[in-house]
Amino acid sequence: MRAALAFMWVVVIGLGLGLSFGCEKEPAKAPPPPAAPPAPPPPPAAAPAAVDAGTASARSAKMVAPSDGLSLADRIKKRQADEKKLADELAGEEKKRLLTYDKTKLAIHQQVFASIKKVREAYDKAKSKEDVEKIRAAQQKTIDATGKKMMTIDPKGGNSNLVTDYDVMLDALSNGYPDALAASFGDDKKPLDAMNAELDKRTKKIDAWLVDLKAFKK
Repeated sequence: MRAALAFMWVVVIGLGLGLSFGCEKEPAKAPPPPAAPPAPPPPPAAAPAAVDAGTASARSAKMVAPSDGLSLADRIKKRQADEKKLADELAGEEKKRLLTYDKTKLAIHQQVFASIKKVREAYDKAKSKEDVEKIRAAQQKTIDATGKKMMTIDPKGGNSNLVTDYDVMLDALSNGYPDALAASFGDDKKPLDAMNAELDKRTKKIDAWLVDLKAFKK
């Protein structure tokens, strides 16, 4: 009997504990995270940059009609005339500078030019290709010596009006001219005609400059 009662109490206590455990509330869930803040509105569009006062003034000045009373065509002619006048003045100053320098070397100019003309005249005696080669060989020493003398006129460069012409003529008389002369004996006259035209042009320039040198006074 006592054992039965004890068993019953155990059952009752177990049921009570089960009910108490079953009646306990579930733990509260964590609150949801706060909503993200709204995105900030886009910045307002930048205002157009203010026009620079100096630029505006310059533009306004350009729009003002000139007060010289000249038409556009007349203003263009005037500008061209002014530019030509300036160019002529600069050219005159440069010519005076070159004349001043070359005047101090007049004797050497005359010697170099005389030697060049003699070498060219020597080739005029050629009657065949063989003659041309003989004259070339005979005149080479004179050409070399003349070239060395020419270099004493303007060692630094840029001060003489004739050194470049002398140099071109001496090179032609050493190479291009005799080659063209030899070819002319084979009925090919064009190279010689071209060489003669070039040498004649430079000879004319040198003659005119030497005349100016003789008349020039510092």
